[in-house]
Amino acid sequence: MSEFDVMENEVVGEEQPTMPVQPQGDYTRIIGLDVANSTLKIWTDELNLKYVNTIRQINDAGLVYSFKTDYQMYVYDKAVYEVGVVSAAGSGGRGISRYGSEQYKIEALIGIASCLKELPNLSNHEVLRVVTGVPSSLAKNQKIIAQIKQMLTGVHEVKSVTWEDVKPITFEIREVIVVPQPLGTMYDYVYDPEADALNEKLLDQRAIVIDIGWGTTDIAILETARVRSTFSFDIGTSDYISDLQEDVNSNVPEASIFSLSPHELDLSLLESPVVETPFGQYDLSAYVEKHSKNQAKRVYQEVMGLGLEFNKFYKIILTGGGSLLYEKYLREFFNDPRLVIQNNAVMANCRGFWLLGNY
Repeated sequence: MSEFDVMENEVVGEEQPTMPVQPQGDYTRIIGLDVANSTLKIWTDELNLKYVNTIRQINDAGLVYSFKTDYQMYVYDKAVYEVGVVSAAGSGGRGISRYGSEQYKIEALIGIASCLKELPNLSNHEVLRVVTGVPSSLAKNQKIIAQIKQMLTGVHEVKSVTWEDVKPITFEIREVIVVPQPLGTMYDYVYDPEADALNEKLLDQRAIVIDIGWGTTDIAILETARVRSTFSFDIGTSDYISDLQEDVNSNVPEASIFSLSPHELDLSLLESPVVETPFGQYDLSAYVEKHSKNQAKRVYQEVMGLGLEFNKFYKIILTGGGSLLYEKYLREFFNDPRLVIQNNAVMANCRGFWLLGNY
């Protein structure tokens, strides 16, 4: 068993360490990469980046003008892509095939390139160690892990295209580490920035991370400095958005709520419960309250149904975008002073991946 093989739904033996070995090679940079279903996130030693994880191949041969002053495209393998467009599609989904797809690969490589191009000291040939995550249910699937490593390892060139410039970005991914997604937040939780080291006291205290994402909710348990078990179930924010759309469509059909993509509706609701569609503005406050409470209840029931000994946890750590969306009701259902929302919950996994690559 390798040190990153985390057994699903069962206790792992004493030989299972939490920390990886130190890098065996010369790297110019370590990258934390989270190719999530909803948002792509990158964390480096100098900056971090996130945007809606959608990608669209385009042909602008007939383009004569763009109203967007921040026109930005990327070229990979002679194809031109636009990323972060909320109306476009991503590789998001719960299917296992996502992680072996060409679209997943392009999302990851463009994400890395889009971050590297912002670095003031970008070298002509960056050599990277990339740490990324998959749902806990896939963390011991060696076929999936091998596919991700094979797709990303090697030398890549992505061209950043704006109105004024075409900038080739060349980088070599020399090593890829794949871990369960909530392990990222676990690293973020136990890291002490003042000491620039992992907090030994926190490592010795039993804790649980509940990562509520777009497609899945994933769990990791820390005990005696080891992640001893992980769990995953297919409940995520996509269900909340889907249920809300179905409800609104049944009761307010004139809103034509399905004219908005799930990402468009999600982003709109983060700003205000008053949503605008091509047919007008509609106050969805009652639907937001109803379905956020239902979603929080589903997460709570699934977690409690695992039969874990919650009285032994020093902290119950909620992370992921869902932890912020349903915080009010999650606190109500858990009703536990040990429950905390991880700082910067949307980026916590990605930052933890970067930390894992360093410690």
